[in-house]
Amino acid sequence: MPGAGLLATLDACPTAAFILNAAGAIVHANAEARRLFYPNDQFNGLPVAVLLPDWPLGPQCRIVDGSGHERHARIRTGCWQAPSGAMTTVFIEVERREQQEAPAADIRLRSILDMLPQAVCVFDAEDRYVLWNQKYAELYNDIAKHLRPGIPFEEILRISLAGDEMREVVEDKETWLIERMEKFRRPVSQEEQQLRDGRWLRHDDRRTPDGGAIGMRIDITELKQREDWLSQLFDANPMPMLLCDGDCLDIIQANQAACTFYGLDMAELLSRKACDMHVQNDARRFAAAILGLDGHCDARTIWRQKSADGREHHVLIYVRLLHVGPNRRLLLTIADVSEQIAAEDEANHLAHHDILTGLPNRMQFYKVLTEALNAADKEPLFAFYLDLDGFKPVNDTFGHAAGDEVLKMVADRLRTEAQGEMIARLGGDEFAILMRGDYERAADLANRCIATCEHPFDIRGLAIRISMSIGVASAGLNCAEGDTLLQEADRALYCAKAEGRRTWRMASGGLSTKAG
Repeated sequence: MPGAGLLATLDACPTAAFILNAAGAIVHANAEARRLFYPNDQFNGLPVAVLLPDWPLGPQCRIVDGSGHERHARIRTGCWQAPSGAMTTVFIEVERREQQEAPAADIRLRSILDMLPQAVCVFDAEDRYVLWNQKYAELYNDIAKHLRPGIPFEEILRISLAGDEMREVVEDKETWLIERMEKFRRPVSQEEQQLRDGRWLRHDDRRTPDGGAIGMRIDITELKQREDWLSQLFDANPMPMLLCDGDCLDIIQANQAACTFYGLDMAELLSRKACDMHVQNDARRFAAAILGLDGHCDARTIWRQKSADGREHHVLIYVRLLHVGPNRRLLLTIADVSEQIAAEDEANHLAHHDILTGLPNRMQFYKVLTEALNAADKEPLFAFYLDLDGFKPVNDTFGHAAGDEVLKMVADRLRTEAQGEMIARLGGDEFAILMRGDYERAADLANRCIATCEHPFDIRGLAIRISMSIGVASAGLNCAEGDTLLQEADRALYCAKAEGRRTWRMASGGLSTKAG
């Protein structure tokens, strides 16, 4: 066994070394050899050929480390005689080979960095520059001449801040420096920065496992321009637009048109949900309709919403589903169709109502009459046919304008007497009333309608007197057609007129009912 002095000398040697016995087995390995091959003490008695497959050969050979990886090394040997027999010392040098490979790896890494389309820089664990590519130097030409391996990142930032050619737009330099370094030291940091020439960069810095960092500078000018154009399109759009959370419908963003439409300032609008402007029943239905959307939705349903002043609007809502990272967003475009709905309602009203008096017209009366005849209501149905006595002389004497005024006043008086029963103007000076009840109620209504014309009509200071005659017909369940019922009432009207007018008559015998 070698002496203690020799073993201590070998252990202090920076080169890996073995001592072999005459049989080629390892009897001692120094600290560097253990680090290179086996971290623990597994060498004693191990044949050296396990670690040096080419043994014994010349000064260049292969070695196999503890992980089974092959490497190339230079070998130096020395033989000497120990008390226990012939011994061989083997020195293994791998450092020179690694040092030769390092510059080549550095060149390859620089080539890779220069091939990247982004500006890239590499830092060590103490935030000092290690490498950077050509695009990085071109981007920051104000500090390019100061770049060198080992210079601290913060020092470069201070050099840039002190000069007149700094690329970034910075207002408070010291605050900017503190915030920039704080973000740079995070595990992952992204920041958007505008340059003086109007371009935008994204700083993307990420820490490496050894404590260093890799930084990328990405030109996002076109992306920012698109964002700006979309923002302008959103903000300047004359139609109200809302961007809301797709899961809870909280309003995230609104344009000015939406604030104006709802009569709310921006802060108030952003505190609400997209369904809060709907009337109560519509709010629940609207929320249920869009919370489960898995795609776009074209406007087909007309919703009712209220603005801050209480006015009700009819709207169509176009919904676009957006995905922002993992989040669902809904873009709502609101089209106010209140005027169209009002115009349709007015057109529908005019189609079913008399323009002069505002009463339902003949078409509407027949529609209601048909529905009443088909309804399962056990109360008798009465149809009144009313006609003004002496109305033609009013037109001839005082003119049609005066006649129109009389007709409107007659309609108002009949509304009062009908007390909610269906009343219509059939045309000219003819009116109709539809009611359910018994004979006594029908007789009372007929008498009150006749009495209402007993009072003169004051037209431009003139007291115009006319009277009214009425024919009444009744029908039970499963009555014949509405035309038949009204014809019976018309015949009873002629009977009333034949008997002196200013009276009413019931159709004799009523109407027969349908079989079944």
